[in-house]
Amino acid sequence: MDRTEEDMKFVGFFGIFKQSFKTIFSWKKIFAQITLTLILPLTIVFLVHLEISHRVFLNIQSNSFLQLDPNDDDGRQASATDWLYYMLFKIVYFILLTLFSLLSTAAVVFTIASIYTDREIVFRNVMKVVPKVWKRLIVTFSFIYLSLFIYDVIAEIALAISRSIFGNSIVGVIFLTIIVIVYILGFLYLSVVWQLASVVTVLENTQGFGAIKKGKHLANGKKIVGMGIGFVLYGFLLGLLFMYEMFVEYSRGYFELAMVWRVLIGILCGLLLLMLFLLFFVTQTVLYLVCKSHHREVIDKLSLSTFLEAYMGETVAYPTVGEDIQLGRAQPQQV
Repeated sequence: MDRTEEDMKFVGFFGIFKQSFKTIFSWKKIFAQITLTLILPLTIVFLVHLEISHRVFLNIQSNSFLQLDPNDDDGRQASATDWLYYMLFKIVYFILLTLFSLLSTAAVVFTIASIYTDREIVFRNVMKVVPKVWKRLIVTFSFIYLSLFIYDVIAEIALAISRSIFGNSIVGVIFLTIIVIVYILGFLYLSVVWQLASVVTVLENTQGFGAIKKGKHLANGKKIVGMGIGFVLYGFLLGLLFMYEMFVEYSRGYFELAMVWRVLIGILCGLLLLMLFLLFFVTQTVLYLVCKSHHREVIDKLSLSTFLEAYMGETVAYPTVGEDIQLGRAQPQQV
């Protein structure tokens, strides 16, 4: 973090990626430790979910998302027990994914904030902080999941209305395309707000809906940059998943790859996914710093350092609203 606060507000799309990569490579040891301890289990959970879903619950998933022929008995083989196991599997996956996501978020945000304030960074100190932040992050994550659920329900209703009115006609296809584009743009914008809200939860005296509201405020003025970053990262994620599905999961039906090649490609996808998850967490923190500077909100390094140091004590002394330590005071305009 060699940029001044004045420089940070002018950082754009490529600058955020450049700063993120520079931060990771300049502090390889601490980020490698965080990756192996927290992000690697997140990646394993993600890939194991894909494997089990395809090998054990593929039939149930097909029934959930495809409209089956009423006369087709193949889609009705799943018993109540199968559905119970499927729901339990999804619940366990959701819990583990959320757990490692919020732990990784706390560790990376604290680390980058420490780098920004020129504090000494020790891995054991980072791990001490994580348990003290996860409860606050759970509140924010709960509001994020709730907003995502509401957003998906609205999208499903729009799709259902479009199908019921226009069916499979050309007009229906046009409306479907418009709905999909609007959904993607809306999701990218919400993802920017959610990412900023996660960082706000760790570094400021707010959580839950308040953090999301603050994230929405910070996104203003940098939403295009944030959405562009999200588009690239999510696009790369989809590309990795497509590669994994095509060459590892379904290679027998398409390319007939030997087992050794399937294993090597699977390992490669896992490593790339691991690095992608790390980049997700780093870029959201760098974006937060850029947005704070863009809104001319003071990021007092001494106060922030004091706030981070409070995490190392037995209790966390959260700042009161209006203190510099909250990083929320607007800078005076220079004449």
